[in-house]
Amino acid sequence: MDKQRTFSLFLILSAFMATSVLALPPKTWDEIFGAPGQGDYVSAKIDGPIRFSKFEHYPPSQTLSFKVKEGAFEFAATGDILVSSDEIDAGFYASCNDTKEVWISCFNRPKNYMKQQLVLEIKGVDLACGNDLHAVRNLRLKFPNKEAQNWWLKQYEQTENHKRKLLAAFRIKEQEHRARVKAASGEVKDPRDGQVYRTIEIEGRRWFAQNVNYNVKDESFCYEDKESFCQRGGRLYTLEGARKACPKGWHLPRDREWQDMITALSKCYEGVQNCGDFGTKFKAKTGWQGGGGTDEYGFTVFSSGYRAPLGEKSFRYTDMGEYAGFWSSQNGRNETIWLWALGRMSQTMVRQLAPSKKHAYPVRCVEGD
Repeated sequence: MDKQRTFSLFLILSAFMATSVLALPPKTWDEIFGAPGQGDYVSAKIDGPIRFSKFEHYPPSQTLSFKVKEGAFEFAATGDILVSSDEIDAGFYASCNDTKEVWISCFNRPKNYMKQQLVLEIKGVDLACGNDLHAVRNLRLKFPNKEAQNWWLKQYEQTENHKRKLLAAFRIKEQEHRARVKAASGEVKDPRDGQVYRTIEIEGRRWFAQNVNYNVKDESFCYEDKESFCQRGGRLYTLEGARKACPKGWHLPRDREWQDMITALSKCYEGVQNCGDFGTKFKAKTGWQGGGGTDEYGFTVFSSGYRAPLGEKSFRYTDMGEYAGFWSSQNGRNETIWLWALGRMSQTMVRQLAPSKKHAYPVRCVEGD
């Protein structure tokens, strides 16, 4: 083979490899922005109507615009989302304008612009329509605060445009996975309030694959007292509330039932502490600092954080994005109460002693009285 032909093949191969690498979807927020554990994913309300302007069948995309004004977020956004004609026919527009909420990927560090505290380090925006999220592609932001707008144009508009596209692609992959998991799951309706929960079957028994969101008065809470967190990740319950959270025909899992469920999914029979890295397979793809897990089992553990009492009358919410812990019920007369927990860096799902009965954590239910 002559040198010219060898060199030509080298160029072709190099171009192919470069294209293949660029085509690979990014794995995590960390990979895109090089900021392990520093990203935030927070909700904000849309101010006014969402304007949908044009639907394209090929590809199935919808252009839109809206304004956000809540707390340190104030901007107008334009872009497009992937949505099918079937979804639109099923009432997509009305659903989005009923929810009127976005989830913002950002560094939540407000700064002063013309004496106004604003977050400008916005990396991506997802539109919430009912319980579904849709990543906004080709995102463009405009801030009514002139100083903030000038700063945005100088620092982020062009220089991070490629990263925002990568993040949108990453979120779309997550959302497509969630749709597949949902399609493969069962459902159960809570007769007390009409809420519908996704379920999965594990060795002949059905488990909730979502956190419970039933309001037990004075014993259940939304993270940071924001209803949007309850809608996405369920409520946080004291132990007393957890005992009342599951609907009739379902119950708070016993410690042994948690162990059996984990063993059945992970196929590890040496004790969960010896099961290796199966924790990421339990974690949802979204809702964790720096990214998420693979959600291989469809159990979809979001990092819901918890509510910790501080004395008799005060409390704090903490560790959303970092931690998820679930109540188990007592074993007979044993007063010991165990949590089953995952941390952001956890390799496994482990049991922990509950600090107190007044701490508040999420609840999952298992079928049977």
